[in-house]
Amino acid sequence: MSTKVYFLGGTSPQGFKSKFIEQIKKSGYYTYILKGGPGTGKSTLMKKIAKEFEDSPVSVYYCSSDINSLDAVVLEDRKIIVVDGTSPHVFEALYPAVSQEIINLGEYWDKSKMKGKEEAVRECFDENQKYHNRVRCYVEAFSSLNTDIYNLAENCLDKAKLDSYIKRLARKVIPKSKTDKQGKKEFKQLSAFTTENYMTLKSDNNYSRYFINDDYFAGSDYLLRSLSDMFTDAGYDVTVSECNMLHNSIYEHIVIEELELMFTTGNFFNKLKNDNENVINFMRFYHKDKLSAKRQRISFDKKASLELAEEAAESLETALKIHDELEKYYINAIDFDRLNNMSENFIKMLKTLPEV
Repeated sequence: MSTKVYFLGGTSPQGFKSKFIEQIKKSGYYTYILKGGPGTGKSTLMKKIAKEFEDSPVSVYYCSSDINSLDAVVLEDRKIIVVDGTSPHVFEALYPAVSQEIINLGEYWDKSKMKGKEEAVRECFDENQKYHNRVRCYVEAFSSLNTDIYNLAENCLDKAKLDSYIKRLARKVIPKSKTDKQGKKEFKQLSAFTTENYMTLKSDNNYSRYFINDDYFAGSDYLLRSLSDMFTDAGYDVTVSECNMLHNSIYEHIVIEELELMFTTGNFFNKLKNDNENVINFMRFYHKDKLSAKRQRISFDKKASLELAEEAAESLETALKIHDELEKYYINAIDFDRLNNMSENFIKMLKTLPEV
């Protein structure tokens, strides 16, 4: 069975941004919130759970700061969530023992093995934070430049032409309303800024896809917002993935699972491969003469954005290397026999839970 993949959240001009709390608040779901410092096995435990339940409907959420690490796993058929509740995505039990509970993996430290390492550990934490602050500065500047592109392009958009196209496209992709019930929008993250620059996770599903090519953001955002409203009005639920790299979040991708249909957006900093997809090239929906008058400014914004993104990715990679060094101190202090025993018993318990 295909596993759905997302990011838990990602870097934004406002700092780390995530809407995963909405998943935790969902009625009927029970959440296990993992606490404990670096190297306590939170991601390892979640990887074991995802592997154990790979034949069931599972969603995994990757860490945007370390794409080899998991931040959450959701067992959809059991309505169970296991999530890393530590910084920068701190989650607490809103309704303890009713809807959430805390699992503290820090209990498996042997504190005596941390003696004499206080200064080195503090230095690693502080240095790691310094580089994350640097990433945020670069992202703030990146965001300002691309928000400028969005604003310039919005004033050049041929909305009459685009509205006409949206109506034709909607007739093609949206079946007649199946119910009087309004569909819902759910926000999940398919793209985020990582150590490998801006990245969109690849899906192994066989959904029909439309690829939107838009270097100016405004038109694709307008189209996806319009289409998502049309789908929900027709009774279909829509998963929306926003780009958080501008001052205001914009619609970047939408997925309509019931129809096995996806719309994905690529641009100059998020170049996606579009094999065998229906391509929507957005240049035709902008007034070229108006865009041409802004060409020099837009060109500068793009070039500077790409340089800032490279600097941010390098700083994030440095922060990750420091984090890896930090983990070593804690890994050496972990009682793995007790931790592994707890993990095995926890997974056994999850297996006893009924499907719902």
